[in-house]
Amino acid sequence: MKKITLFTLAFLVNLAFIYAQNIITVDNSPGSAAQFNDLQTAISNASSGDIIYVHPSETNYGNIEIDKPLTMIGFSHSSADKQTLITDLTLTSNASNVRVSGFRVTDDLFITAGTPISDLILENNYFSSSMVINNGGVNNLVLRGNVINTMGSGASSGSSFSNALITNNVFFGNLTVRLHESVTIKNNVFLTSEVFNSRDETGNVTVQNSIFIARTSGTANANNDGVTFENCLIYNQFTGNADALVGTGNIVNVDPLFVEDNDNAIYEPLIDNYNLQSGSQAISTGVSGEDLGLFDGSGFVFDNVGFTDGIPTINIQAISTTVAPGQNLNVIINTTNQ
Repeated sequence: MKKITLFTLAFLVNLAFIYAQNIITVDNSPGSAAQFNDLQTAISNASSGDIIYVHPSETNYGNIEIDKPLTMIGFSHSSADKQTLITDLTLTSNASNVRVSGFRVTDDLFITAGTPISDLILENNYFSSSMVINNGGVNNLVLRGNVINTMGSGASSGSSFSNALITNNVFFGNLTVRLHESVTIKNNVFLTSEVFNSRDETGNVTVQNSIFIARTSGTANANNDGVTFENCLIYNQFTGNADALVGTGNIVNVDPLFVEDNDNAIYEPLIDNYNLQSGSQAISTGVSGEDLGLFDGSGFVFDNVGFTDGIPTINIQAISTTVAPGQNLNVIINTTNQ
């Protein structure tokens, strides 16, 4: 197993050298051949623009703070084998031009810069708790392909993001926006969660091509002040009904017919498949004729377990259960370029 682990790491490093000069590898597993075993130390030693590849591990990498332009890529947020885990992720001043992909953040994301940071990409991550963007906030935010608990808060200081694209995400907690004039929310799935506008007195935020799943014996209602819906679908999976969404082109209380959805109340990445079955009313009914939900035919494709697009992964499909002394160990390995 150690040989396979090192081969995987070396494969990623060799690929990365094609694209960038300064590559840093981190692995806190015992016996690792990576450059660093502590992620925060690796960040402190990195230069602006470096790429940090963080190997999966059974051990959480702890609280992480980013204070410079970096790309930080983990292995997966929900792989059945191993994930890349961090506890809190904090972005401070000078953390503009940061990309983070392929991590499970087991606690919170904090953006605490006193002045705005810009050009932040968060994709293919699992945010288990809250995403708090306050103080100066973020200008030019791309949030895509993530699994998200709660983002923003009723207090405007917790929702300070502008020129934001929020797309192809699964939310199982509420999304609150403040600077709604410059926020695009499209092609997301909301599981027993809603969208709120903390400055509804100044205008509406529009939600497009998204699917809202409710589970209640009463009447599900996803409408909130200052929120309008265009070509969205709401479905009450339980015994109750659903109120029509405020806006145009919406579908009310119709099953979206996901390929596999074991339990709409939670997201189960190793089981659920939110592609749409043939015959779904969510197919080709988006604002521009695209599908509703996560898979809209765009260049970005949602990955259930958080593999980063363009990064090869290596999976062991079969391995000998017993090997006689002096005999070969038979292993079948499958590689994919996500």
